[in-house]
Amino acid sequence: MKIAIACDLEGNVFPGHFAHAPKFRIYQYENGQLRLLEERENPLGSLPDYDEHHGHEITRLNADFQGEEMPPAHGLPKYSWLRSKVLPDVDVIIAGGACQTSYRYFTSQGVKMLFTEPVEVSALEEYITSDPVSFEEALRQAE
Repeated sequence: MKIAIACDLEGNVFPGHFAHAPKFRIYQYENGQLRLLEERENPLGSLPDYDEHHGHEITRLNADFQGEEMPPAHGLPKYSWLRSKVLPDVDVIIAGGACQTSYRYFTSQGVKMLFTEPVEVSALEEYITSDPVSFEEALRQAE
């Protein structure tokens, strides 16, 4: 299974909503072993949620989407974009938090969501590999 850990730039689990994490570390988890596959940049990580009541708008001046159309900035379309463009192949997301809309969307797509304090990602990696039974129990409870 593939696991995405929402990370900040210092190598910690991102403390807030996972959709705002600047990057995701993608791992393969198999037979109690965790193997880092890649780090993926999150183009939504530095963008505020669009809120028409406060006038925060996303423009090409503050975002680079590598020639693609700008993603939706709020709600289900935003999470659908994040799933299809950044996290299409993950089975589990580990993060500091999520809103109800994103949680419902990703779990409806079969993605398990686990939440933790903003610990160092290396400590989380060590926990998973040193105690796979507890980690797999947490995964079962996330169903």
